[in-house]
Amino acid sequence: MPSKPVLSDADKEAIRKKLKELCEKCWIAQGYKKTNIKNLCDQAAISIGTFYTLYPAKEDLFLETIVGVQQRLKEKVLDINRSNPSKEGFAQSMKRLFREYDSKPFLYNVNTPDFQSFITKLPEETMQKIKFDSFDFFREVIRTSNLNLKMEESQAYGILSALLSTIHAKETLSVTCDYFAVFDFMADSLVSEIFA
Repeated sequence: MPSKPVLSDADKEAIRKKLKELCEKCWIAQGYKKTNIKNLCDQAAISIGTFYTLYPAKEDLFLETIVGVQQRLKEKVLDINRSNPSKEGFAQSMKRLFREYDSKPFLYNVNTPDFQSFITKLPEETMQKIKFDSFDFFREVIRTSNLNLKMEESQAYGILSALLSTIHAKETLSVTCDYFAVFDFMADSLVSEIFA
């Protein structure tokens, strides 16, 4: 009987990368529940056995995917503020964040039955990995931007959080206007009022 080919560490990393890319696309297009391992394996051109040598369960791939997306987004926002440490740079990073939320609903729409079915399958200690401390991140972005607040930190955080939450109204807004233009106007106006 021929022996199974052994995957090198580089092969495993390449397969993991491909699976995470496919997982992200499928999660956006059809959600957690409708994304199945067989389909992911077919698209990645690997066997189901190979999948299980890399991930003990479907949830492990989804967890790794969302943590990666969060980290990538955090770095994008910080890079914008590093390259343009100003009110304009901060507003630009808010606009980028909003557009990422728009393209990846699972980043903000965590109360859907689909997302809840994913979360309920995770152990409590694992769930801590996907809890994003947005207040600490807000502080980090302000430091990176070299900006000074005109108001209490918690009030500024609340205002900007409320601004980002307008993503929930995109279907209503898109009927009558360009909701990105609305968000961009509000971001520019609020950033101007929040920072000195």
